[in-house]
Amino acid sequence: MAYVSAEARREQLIEAAVRVIAREGADGATTRKIADEAKAPLASLHYCFQNKENLLLAVFAQLSEEMPVSADLSEAEDASLGHALELCLTGAMRWSVENPVRARAMIEVTLWAERYDPELSVGFYATFLRSSEAILSQVDVPLSGEELQSVLRVTMGLVDGLSLQLFSDGDKERTLRDTATACAMLKAFLNESARETA
Repeated sequence: MAYVSAEARREQLIEAAVRVIAREGADGATTRKIADEAKAPLASLHYCFQNKENLLLAVFAQLSEEMPVSADLSEAEDASLGHALELCLTGAMRWSVENPVRARAMIEVTLWAERYDPELSVGFYATFLRSSEAILSQVDVPLSGEELQSVLRVTMGLVDGLSLQLFSDGDKERTLRDTATACAMLKAFLNESARETA
């Protein structure tokens, strides 16, 4: 049997966990099933991650790095908050459409955290909120801090809801059309808020 470095084995196990979690849910993704999917000894999973919880955290970290939740507006003609949120929402949903197994695993791990460690689940969402700071530094934000946080949470809720619809009906084109509708609604809300504060 060929030698596999610990780092390569970690990557194999994370990828296997993504597939098993997407197929069977986080609760159904036992360490044995994940090791079998990776064609790796169960002992190597415990060596690399110690336990299932650490592996699920590694899955979340990997997927959250992959999902595009920011946008570079440095050369954009429209550097408004609405346009920034549109780029982020569209990017996240295109990623979900192109990577349905990975998107499903992300949702499953988030639901697992909510069931077993609600504080951790809150931390997962805080990670996405922090990632939006890079976008917000590029735009003029016409909202108070509380209003902005609400808009960001609603945007994350749109990603979750649109992803769940994608998983249930599998209609990728409809998901992208619905994403465009959601973006238009967000921009209309922001335009109305701007008029009210003017």
